[in-house]
Amino acid sequence: MNKNNKESKDKHHIASTDTFSPDECLLTTLRRAVANGQNIHIDGGAHGSLVILGASEEYFSENPNLAEFLQLSPGKFRITVMAQNDSNTYAGTACRDINELMWQAAYYASNGRLMSGYHRSDVVELESWPNLTRLPHTPNTFGILTLFYKHPTSVALAARLLKVPEAEVNQIYTAARASGYARAINRKAEEPHIVPHPKQSLLASLLRKLTGN
Repeated sequence: MNKNNKESKDKHHIASTDTFSPDECLLTTLRRAVANGQNIHIDGGAHGSLVILGASEEYFSENPNLAEFLQLSPGKFRITVMAQNDSNTYAGTACRDINELMWQAAYYASNGRLMSGYHRSDVVELESWPNLTRLPHTPNTFGILTLFYKHPTSVALAARLLKVPEAEVNQIYTAARASGYARAINRKAEEPHIVPHPKQSLLASLLRKLTGN
């Protein structure tokens, strides 16, 4: 069976109340770095690595399959807070906007589910347009985002109006809101307290890997 068809069928069986936690994927790691202005190195072993420049809200990817990397569970990667000298190495490199990485991480983690704290009754307003040419998206993404941009609508009503699976609206809303492109206008946003990543030198991390500790 074609993988995309299987994922599409799976989404049809996702209950509208199903949710996922950002702790299950890279989202919390990314949010901690950005919220605290930290520069971190995320080592996924054979899956490659990511550099997050929290202060400038950019990222640099060093892996051939970013989609696969973003779907790693927290136990599959190692996080190191970078020293300033290590961070300077990436100055002037081809870094991307961190919002694009947030979209991708939320999109893959969602798979048709809402993130915890998001609700099907949320009235969604698209505040700015993402560059969909660089982001994963579903067949009806443009229509969903257009509706949210022109006529803020709840997740459940959007699915009915557009005659698309609610799971698809869940996925796009989750990606758009987690990445800062959209917001729920009918409820006050509850910003979680996000503690910084514990400081640790990149050298110390490499030494532990070499010694197997």
